[in-house]
Amino acid sequence: MGLKSNSRFKINILGLKLSFINPFCSVNNKVILVKNGKKYRKYFYPANIKFYGSNNCVEFYEKIPKLKNVKIELGNNSAIKIHESQYTIKNLKINARADNVLVDIGKDFSSESCSIDFHGEPNVHVVIGDDCQFGCDIEIDTADGHTIFNEQGNVINKPQNIMIGNHVWLCKNVSVLKGVVIPDNCVAAKGSILTKQYTDINRVIAGIPAKQKDGYITWSRKANKDFI
Repeated sequence: MGLKSNSRFKINILGLKLSFINPFCSVNNKVILVKNGKKYRKYFYPANIKFYGSNNCVEFYEKIPKLKNVKIELGNNSAIKIHESQYTIKNLKINARADNVLVDIGKDFSSESCSIDFHGEPNVHVVIGDDCQFGCDIEIDTADGHTIFNEQGNVINKPQNIMIGNHVWLCKNVSVLKGVVIPDNCVAAKGSILTKQYTDINRVIAGIPAKQKDGYITWSRKANKDFI
């Protein structure tokens, strides 16, 4: 059973719009601020959060990153963790309307636009390491959205976890599909579709389906002009 329509309320103080959780309508759903290792219940939060079930927890770690157009939807018994960041997180949508799912976003994460979707499938997680940079129109899907059977009637496209390492750059229009593992210090090239577990750190991953390219690389958030 989801929250009632009045589970969130808004007030306008001197032109400043504030959004609050109504604790009297909550079904053991929590928004937590983690500060110096301690957890504090928050009734004000900097994102659009909707609970459609019970026993969910959203954690923001201080220093809370600057969030622009961040939307989070949860089902039952699920958790979202957004760690501290010096960068801005823009246009992030997390569709976790499923049971027993987890999204854990590491420190110093940034995005231009990103969708993380569980397609209603339970018991999977998305873990994103520290210092990751996501470009525009990133899609991360732990499931396909529909079921595929083989000749024997067995399901062959079950949902799977996604693991993204530290210091990973996903360029514009990258898709990350179920079961993908991206090692540390990798770059996924523009328009690539990642479909499997990749093994080597410090590599470019490119193509449809994407493959790791030979040759060591690393990358920086700074523009080329800063190194010329």
